Amino acid sequence: MGNFTVGIIGCGNMGSAIARGLVTKKVLSGDAIFLYDKDIQKSETLAGKTGCALGELSQMVRGSDLLIIAVKPQDSEALFQEIASDIVDQTIVSVMAGVSMEVITRRLGKKVPVVRAMPNMAAAVSEGVTCIARNDLVKRMEEVKSVFAGIGSVIEIEEKFMDAVTALSGSGPAYLFYLAESMIEAAVEMGLDERKAEMLVEQMLYGASCLLRGADETPGELIRKVASKGGTTEAALWVFKKDDLKGIVKTAIKKAGERSEELSKG
Repeated sequence: MGNFTVGIIGCGNMGSAIARGLVTKKVLSGDAIFLYDKDIQKSETLAGKTGCALGELSQMVRGSDLLIIAVKPQDSEALFQEIASDIVDQTIVSVMAGVSMEVITRRLGKKVPVVRAMPNMAAAVSEGVTCIARNDLVKRMEEVKSVFAGIGSVIEIEEKFMDAVTALSGSGPAYLFYLAESMIEAAVEMGLDERKAEMLVEQMLYGASCLLRGADETPGELIRKVASKGGTTEAALWVFKKDDLKGIVKTAIKKAGERSEELSKG
């Protein structure tokens, strides 16, 4: 296990996933992880499930080597004002979408080590992907990477690409869920039982994802393996091409990236 301490401010979905990942993957013992949430019941419930420690805000900030900020972006300004005097050389790790490193240091009123991280919803089942970017003051990058390795894979990028990452992998699970919902509805309209349709779609998407991850082929090559000439798959793909589904997806992701950029200007 590591020999550093982590404070997690915000025990919602992502803060909880990180705490569980740290304990489950044995990155840290529970007594090296401090939890705080303004909703005391949330932090107490999470502490009970993970064995992590509870702490008064100022005390846990001072006692943490890495301070993970997992609150809503609109709540961050007041939080940073409250904890600024307790920040000395702790590494700030933000999982807040659309809050740049420059905004974080400005709100704290001092230059400090800052890492921005963009996990996604699959962190809840330890199958997420987290992109991380850092400023020049960060010296604990290996510890930061080990934290997010507890909830999936980790990719380091430059901050200028964070809006694209937010639009692609951060928001990406919702795109897949939208596709799944559409496929289930189509199957029901064709007369299939809804629960059976759900089971078919869930397993199909899981299996296809495993194939995509393990294959040497590109997505396009895999499509050609499924689509025989004049067959059912080709009939569906013809509709996708006719209605420019690829163009719609690209436009949607770019729109999400633009929104992330707007938010990051704080």
